[in-house]
Amino acid sequence: MSEEPQISTRSGWTTDDVPACAVGTDLLSQFQATRPNDYAFLEVQDFADLSTSAFEGILEWDAFTEHCASCEDCKEQLSACAER
Repeated sequence: MSEEPQISTRSGWTTDDVPACAVGTDLLSQFQATRPNDYAFLEVQDFADLSTSAFEGILEWDAFTEHCASCEDCKEQLSACAER
């Protein structure tokens, strides 16, 4: 099975750079695969405060944010990212 090509966000991040657990990374990869144009517009602040993202309402993004809200690993990692 071939991997999806890595698309960078406007901030220069790829899914490999996002501090999330394996499930969170997989959900974000699904967002990237189904909505590459939206994914490309992600900014660091979209990960820092998932509840105020302009991407709210997009099924794949909502799945990612719902997972992150309930996953202690993702919460911790994304919180640390926001402090940078």
